[in-house]
Amino acid sequence: MTRYQFVPRKTGRRRTTGAQLRATADLSGRLEELERGRVLAAFKAAAPALGYAPCVVHMLDLLFRYSRDEDWQAGQRRYVWPSNEVLMESTGLTLSGVRKRLRRLIDLGLIRAHDIGTGRRWGQRDSQTGCILQASGFDLSPVGERMAEFTALADAVKARRREVKIRRRECSAWSRRILSLTDHGIAVELVEVDWPSLASEAERLAALARTEDDPLELASIEVRLRRLHEEAERRFRVVSSSVEAVDSAPQDALQDTLITPTNQLSIAEAIAAGGSSPARDAGVGTTSSGMIKQPAAGERSGRSNDVLHGFPMSPALLLHLIPAYRDWVRSAAPAWDDIQQACDVVRSQLEISPQVYGHARVAFGTTGALVAIGTIAVKHAAQRVHNPAGYLRRMIERHRTGDLHLDRTLHGLAAAAAQESRGRGLSRGPAHRQKVTEPSALPLSQRGASTP
Repeated sequence: MTRYQFVPRKTGRRRTTGAQLRATADLSGRLEELERGRVLAAFKAAAPALGYAPCVVHMLDLLFRYSRDEDWQAGQRRYVWPSNEVLMESTGLTLSGVRKRLRRLIDLGLIRAHDIGTGRRWGQRDSQTGCILQASGFDLSPVGERMAEFTALADAVKARRREVKIRRRECSAWSRRILSLTDHGIAVELVEVDWPSLASEAERLAALARTEDDPLELASIEVRLRRLHEEAERRFRVVSSSVEAVDSAPQDALQDTLITPTNQLSIAEAIAAGGSSPARDAGVGTTSSGMIKQPAAGERSGRSNDVLHGFPMSPALLLHLIPAYRDWVRSAAPAWDDIQQACDVVRSQLEISPQVYGHARVAFGTTGALVAIGTIAVKHAAQRVHNPAGYLRRMIERHRTGDLHLDRTLHGLAAAAAQESRGRGLSRGPAHRQKVTEPSALPLSQRGASTP
């Protein structure tokens, strides 16, 4: 038995495909009043989510150019009839390319072919109303009827993008918190934890979040970053508890420094030995015994009583205790602005960042931060502190827990300054304290000069 292959004959008519029937099966054909611009905008917004290629969007946009606003009134025909030559010129495609694009729109259920007679495209409008009376071309009503579908899909796409944006921001925030912890752990030299590995993992997850578009995947990355932050924070608490306490005992002021009882007399002696009168410079009164009298509350200016625990502080006294500041202050009557400028130089030399210094100013107050950095400079010069920035962070933590005793360090510095001044006075000897009579003060007969 011989089998014959069926070859459809050419009729000149457009064939209806299964894809076209499936795409238009749910369309009712109702012609409700719509806005042409809104229909096209809704389609363009939903096209990426539907997987439509840009060439499909471009061809439908081109067909909409030949439609009028009055065509989208209720019950009106929505036909367009541009010729193949016009479409070829507008798209730059060949005749075969234009036909393929049009067939693609028909199969997707976006337009219908409305052929009359010979299949040529033509149309006739009412001269008074401009409405279409009869036409042979393409019907745009399917895309208009699917406007509600396009709008809902476009809203879903917007909501998805908004959720992705929010998730990415959360991932970025968690990664920054982790990196902040790791930077602090490295700065204070907590070598018990592998901080670089934690930072590398946080950076990897953050980079993955920047390229991910699925909200579920981003939510998973956010959970992983949050757990990583909790683990890093837990390790930091465990390890930091073993770090050397800062300013918790008087002997922490200086190595081999003579620590005297915490009274104000030792401070007064240190000031007197230095040959200055900080009590007068700072506006602080003195008693008959030479002890410094505490100023009234309204007279205390520019110092943090909480950090210094009542220690009387002035610019001149701070310069007397901190040699690093004296190298950068040239004023005979220094003010707090002069100390601030000197502190900026010393802070830069100690490699204390402006961010850490800002935290110290918030915790200690401006004067308290100047005093704290000055004491760190003294300890750094004595090779007691090797990481000034980490040391200052630890001081801030100790202050928040109430374990910082900066006044004890200041008493130790004052006692050391007094001892140094007394040593300088003994080295000079009695000969330096004898009064020398100038030759000009002697009588003329005792000068050894001859008279003319």
